[in-house]
Amino acid sequence: MRRFVRGRLRLVSSACALALAGGMIAAAVAPATAADPTPTRSDLACSYYRSTAAAIQAAPKPWRVTSSDVVTDAAGHQARAWAGYATHQAIADHAGATYIGYFDANRVLTVAKRGANETAWTVHPLGATLQHDSHSSVTLAFDTNGNLHVVARIKYSDKLRYWVTTRPGDLSTLTAASMIPSWTDNGTPFENWVSYPELYTGVGGQLFFRYAHGQPGASYTIVYQFDAAKRVWELSNPGTGYQGLAKVWAGWYTNPTWSVYPTVPQKGPDGRYHMIWTWRGDGSADSNSQVDYAVSDDLHVWKNIKGEVISNTSFTYNDLRPVVDNIPKGGGLLNDSGMALGFDASGRPVISYFKHAGTGADMTTQLFIARPSGTNTGTGWTIQQVSAWTGKYDLANNVVDAGVLNANEGARQVGADLVIPYLCQQKGHTLYLDASTGKVVADVPATADTSLPAQVLSSAFAPGYFIWPQTVTTEESTASSTRLLKWEAGPWVVDGDIVPHWSYPVGGSPLTVYTLAR
Repeated sequence: MRRFVRGRLRLVSSACALALAGGMIAAAVAPATAADPTPTRSDLACSYYRSTAAAIQAAPKPWRVTSSDVVTDAAGHQARAWAGYATHQAIADHAGATYIGYFDANRVLTVAKRGANETAWTVHPLGATLQHDSHSSVTLAFDTNGNLHVVARIKYSDKLRYWVTTRPGDLSTLTAASMIPSWTDNGTPFENWVSYPELYTGVGGQLFFRYAHGQPGASYTIVYQFDAAKRVWELSNPGTGYQGLAKVWAGWYTNPTWSVYPTVPQKGPDGRYHMIWTWRGDGSADSNSQVDYAVSDDLHVWKNIKGEVISNTSFTYNDLRPVVDNIPKGGGLLNDSGMALGFDASGRPVISYFKHAGTGADMTTQLFIARPSGTNTGTGWTIQQVSAWTGKYDLANNVVDAGVLNANEGARQVGADLVIPYLCQQKGHTLYLDASTGKVVADVPATADTSLPAQVLSSAFAPGYFIWPQTVTTEESTASSTRLLKWEAGPWVVDGDIVPHWSYPVGGSPLTVYTLAR
């Protein structure tokens, strides 16, 4: 299971909400995986500690709506999003205009735009149709020429679905394209077999594209960069001689084979780009192994926490330089949905993740954190267990319905404490740790973030549908100002092209863009 997109995706549920880092938009999960209506439950139990210490949680300052805009075209037709199950959609602001990418009510990939001085939206279907599950995604990004790039995943291991404008701001010029069709694997273009496509920007607005080529447990993860002057994608930068943009994570031809689950590089308080990943050995969720970390000033040269340069030709499983915690297969590590990267008050990285502790009948699943040790001995990290749970979740049988997710939200420092939000058995927790010692101060029920206006949380439909409000924010959103896209859809569905067997509005959900401040 994988969950990562540009911006911040939230499935908002009144039954299970978390107040998250920086006061950013509330987060929650949909009910247990709907692809399997009768999953075997794990016996994991995550108890609260000092749960009456609720006063430790400062109530978030309420957001207020400063503007709202239901996406409607010039003819007065309201845009509608697919509501059968959750998908990753996108919103981006550029040059005074707002852009959104979504799957419409008929599951057709669509891009819409409204200029700063326009009242109606330009709605532009791209033709590709959603065929798979909640892994499906839309990502939007702009190059330094101002042209819009759109990449979508509509099913697993599909051909590259990529469009780019030839005239900035003009959706009618969005043109389907390849990137580097000459880049081949045994004569077959890598772009014929694409999963987890992601666009992101680096120093000076440099545009990058990353995707996986292969299958679970056996894939390359490849990075291209865009030359805006030439309007071409490259595997290397001729100007600097960097050659590290090809098979960045190599696992296709290794023995045994591996595939990687990396986070998008995250700009930290120090201005550098931080990234974590884990490796999967096969299609089983129980085959994940290793927590790895790297940091870069420029998204080209990557180093470990000790400052040692890691090979830029490729990251490989047997390279121990980026290893944070050398967890073996079967060690209870979930791919990136069960890992998160945050920072303490000094700007140092804090990695939180789940794994098994103990052996045999005494084995349990626990929450751990890793922080820089400040020395060049060993891995350079200090590993600390910060939970005392009972039971474990059974990844060997792909039982991941236990809700052991940390919502991709990393630790943050609040006063003298490190704060880590997480979910266990669909219940929200807020864990407080002494920032100096890592000792647990309290593990309390997460307070539902009631700071979101009722206007955003309310449904456009009468009761009876199995759907929830969902939002994604722009990358520029802050703790005091945010722009978000809101729609409603059914539960998170994994690993299958399904026909929803629950009630949902077949005509789709309205899409609304909100500007919030506080």
